[in-house]
Amino acid sequence: MTALTLALGRETFEGFYVTTLLGRLERVPLREVWEHEASNFTPWLAHADNISLLAGVLHLGDLVVEATEKDVGRFSADIVARDEEGNLVLIENQLEPTDHRHLGQILTYLAGLSDTATVVWIAREFLEEHRAAIDWLNANTIDRYSFFGVEIEVVKITGSSALAANFNVVAKPNDWSRRVGSTARRLGETPVNDKQRLYEEYWALLGERFSKATGRRVLTKPNRANWYSFGIGGKGFSLSVVLNPAERWIRAELWIGNGLAKAIFQEFLKEQEAIEKEYGSTLEWEELPTRKGARISAYLRDQDVSVKTTWPEQHDWLVKQLENIRRVFQPRIRSIDFSSLRNVYGESEETDMVGVADSVAAS
Repeated sequence: MTALTLALGRETFEGFYVTTLLGRLERVPLREVWEHEASNFTPWLAHADNISLLAGVLHLGDLVVEATEKDVGRFSADIVARDEEGNLVLIENQLEPTDHRHLGQILTYLAGLSDTATVVWIAREFLEEHRAAIDWLNANTIDRYSFFGVEIEVVKITGSSALAANFNVVAKPNDWSRRVGSTARRLGETPVNDKQRLYEEYWALLGERFSKATGRRVLTKPNRANWYSFGIGGKGFSLSVVLNPAERWIRAELWIGNGLAKAIFQEFLKEQEAIEKEYGSTLEWEELPTRKGARISAYLRDQDVSVKTTWPEQHDWLVKQLENIRRVFQPRIRSIDFSSLRNVYGESEETDMVGVADSVAAS
């Protein structure tokens, strides 16, 4: 006979299976943890560890926070971030139940958006009419917009002082489950060769190594190309890795692919000495005259990626280079005065994505 309780254990007593009781969870009022939304909760959520928790729940990959309390028309967005593809993510916070005022702010943000964007509305409780409003927006706005309703709670184990935050998704895009799994399914349906299998395994192991070393999850999507790219913050900027088996090199890079790529490259080039001093070594400054984009990169040469025993050393090198690039360039990207650059250089309407030319050359 088994004694069934909220418990675990291995002791027996008089023929019964006796278990050790687990603690019970109890909710903690949000205002006891964060007194004010703007000065307490928003800075907490904007921290890398906490925004990563939210991104994981929403399957948004790696989010990079660009600003907090940023003006959008007459209102201010609590958090402005970018996803792995450089797309805008706006986050609106409430420590109380949802209300019409915050819904109105979200609609105001929407009216001013011209690019792909995700809007995340976080509240203590979602009233049914506001949950329905999020569902309506997902069903009736254009495809490049996505909306999430998320309830937040704080819990603790009875008798313990340790607290934990929990995000519960109560409204999401209608096809979100299908959308986030589409890449994996598409790869599963596509015939693969040995080289593609090799790349897929290489990226998966590099992602594990990166996560273990930094605590951040990137390279999470299955990939069979010889290059991988993820966001660093700012539209058109990315951290990228390229493998070239034919020429036996591996490259880690900052890719600049927006309409001001050449101008931004020249501005960074003016700081070459200071940048390389911060980085810890020299870098390759590649303006790429035949392309719209530009790159600043580091190479590891004489490498055979087909030999799996060399992967740990390669992965350690890549993690170090990518982290150094992020550390040195992310603050500079955030401080770019795009308006001034447009006035001086003008802006191309075209963007240039990393990897297209490289994948052809390396295949």
